[in-house]
Amino acid sequence: MAQRPLGVTLVAIIAWLSGFLQIIGSIFVIIAGVFLTPAAIVGWLSLVIGIITLMVGVGLWRGNPTARTVAAIVFIANIVLELLGIFTGETLWSAIGGSILSIIGLILLYTRSARQYFGS
Repeated sequence: MAQRPLGVTLVAIIAWLSGFLQIIGSIFVIIAGVFLTPAAIVGWLSLVIGIITLMVGVGLWRGNPTARTVAAIVFIANIVLELLGIFTGETLWSAIGGSILSIIGLILLYTRSARQYFGS
């Protein structure tokens, strides 16, 4: 397997941090929501997403092409949601700001060195 590119390393670390922070935030929401309120249910969903994000980070670190696909899907979904937000009152600059990390992540995951690392 090729050496892990710096861009893939950065995206994996960001995934770990994001997943970790999402898990911590979810635990606080679940506890504050007394486990079964609507807010707590969202907290449980967020907890699951946080765990998946951590797993994707590990997969990216190890060069798993499925992890790259999942990360790309999440990045694209985030960009689409930000663009749809323009129609619900979000400013163009806010949508651009909210999409920038996803755009950078997509670029980093599909550079020539990243494609070699993931074997595609």
